[in-house]
Amino acid sequence: MASTVEAVGPCRKKLRVEVATEQVAGTRQEVLKEIRKAARIPGFRPGFAPEAMVASRYAREIEDELRRRVIPEHYRMALREQQLKVVGYPQIEEVQYQPGQPFRFVAEVDTAPEFALGEYKGIPVKKRGVVVNEEDVVRMLETLRDQQADFVTVEGRPLAMGDFAVIHYRGEVEGRPITELAPAAGTLGENKDFWIRCEPDAFLKGFCEQLIGARPGEQRHVRVDLPAELAPPALAGKTATYVVDLQAIKEKKLPELNDEFARKVGAESLAQLQEDLRKGMMAEREAEVAGELRQQVMTHLLGRISFDLPESLVAQETRSIVYDVVRENTMRGASKEQLEEKKDEIYGFAQKSARDRLRSSFILDAIAEKENITVTAEEMERRIAVMAQRYRTTPAKLKAQLAEKDALGEVEEQVRVSKTLDFLVANATVETVKA
Repeated sequence: MASTVEAVGPCRKKLRVEVATEQVAGTRQEVLKEIRKAARIPGFRPGFAPEAMVASRYAREIEDELRRRVIPEHYRMALREQQLKVVGYPQIEEVQYQPGQPFRFVAEVDTAPEFALGEYKGIPVKKRGVVVNEEDVVRMLETLRDQQADFVTVEGRPLAMGDFAVIHYRGEVEGRPITELAPAAGTLGENKDFWIRCEPDAFLKGFCEQLIGARPGEQRHVRVDLPAELAPPALAGKTATYVVDLQAIKEKKLPELNDEFARKVGAESLAQLQEDLRKGMMAEREAEVAGELRQQVMTHLLGRISFDLPESLVAQETRSIVYDVVRENTMRGASKEQLEEKKDEIYGFAQKSARDRLRSSFILDAIAEKENITVTAEEMERRIAVMAQRYRTTPAKLKAQLAEKDALGEVEEQVRVSKTLDFLVANATVETVKA
C-alpha cells in the first residue's frame, strides 16, 4: 500500500491511497469464494458453480463487498502511515478499480489543528476572598423558614395586601372569552383554585388592588390592560374584564427558629443548623471562585493562542448549540415567530460559542497530552457515582447505560478536562482580591 497527503485547507487534507494489485487480488478471491458458497445459479448446487460464472453473474456484489473491505482497512493504515490526527468522518471519493489493477481511492478528511502552546504555567488570575458572615446565615435561615411555612385560612376579615388569595377567574375581551379569542393564552384566559399573593403588579398590573376588601364567596369584576409583551397578538394592548370568585384567604405563618425547627430540616439543633448552613455556603462560594479561576485561565489561553478550526466540526457544534438555544427558549414560552425574528442573532451567538468551545477543547487536549494527564479507574468511578446521585439511580445502572450508549469515553474526557483545568489553576500566578 502507498499513500500521499495533500493539504486543501488549514485543517483539510486529501489522502490518496493505492493498494497493490496483489493485495487486492487476494481480498477479491476471498470475497469470490464466500459469495460462491451461497450463489444460486440454475443447474448448480450452492458452492459448485464455476468461479468464472459466479464472478460474471455477481460482479456488482463482489465489487461492493471488495470496497467495504479494502477502503476501511487501508484508510486506517494510511492514517497511521501519514500520522494524521483525523476528526470526524472521511469523505471517500475517486474510487478506481478494475480487476488485475491496483485499487485507488481518495479520502478527504478534517484534521486536528496544529498550533504552538507556548507557556501555559504562571497564568495571572485574580481570586476573590471567600467570606460567610452572620447576615448570610440569617438570610439562609429565613429562606428555610419561608420554605417550611404553613398557610392558614383567614376568617372574620376581608382580603388585605400581603394575603394569599385563592381564586377562580375567567377573562373576556370585547365581550368574548379570552379562551375563544386566543386559545394559546392558557391561564391568562381562565383558571381555578389559583393562588396569588396580593401585591402591587402581581399577575397583571392593577389586578390585586381591585380584590382588596373582598370576602370569601364574593365575586368581583376586575378590569385591566393587557401588556403587549405578555399577551398573544389577538390580545395585545386590549382591556380585559375578569370575573373573579374569591374562594379563600390564606395567611403565611413562619415557624419559630428553635431546635425543633432545626430537627425538622435535618439538623440536631439550631446551633448545628447554623454551622451546617455556614459550611454549605462556604463550599458553594469556594466552588464559584474555583469556576471563576478556571474561566480566567481559559480566557487567557483563548486570547493568546490562535489557530484555524475544522469547519465540519464548527458546523456540527454550531447546530448543536442552536438546537439547545431554541429548545431552552421554547420551554420559556418563546413562539416560533419570536425565534424566527432572532434567528441571525441566535446563529451568530451559536457559531462564536462553537468556535470558543472547540478551541478550548483542542488547547486543553494538547496540554493534557504534554503533561501526561490521564484518568484513573477510581476517578471514573467517582464521577459516575456523582452523576448517578444527580439522576437518582445507582452507579452500576448508570455505568451500564453509559456503556450501552458508548458514552463512557465522553465521561472520561470530562474528567480529563476537569483535571487539566485544575492543573492550570494550581500552576497559575494567583492574586487574592477582596470579595
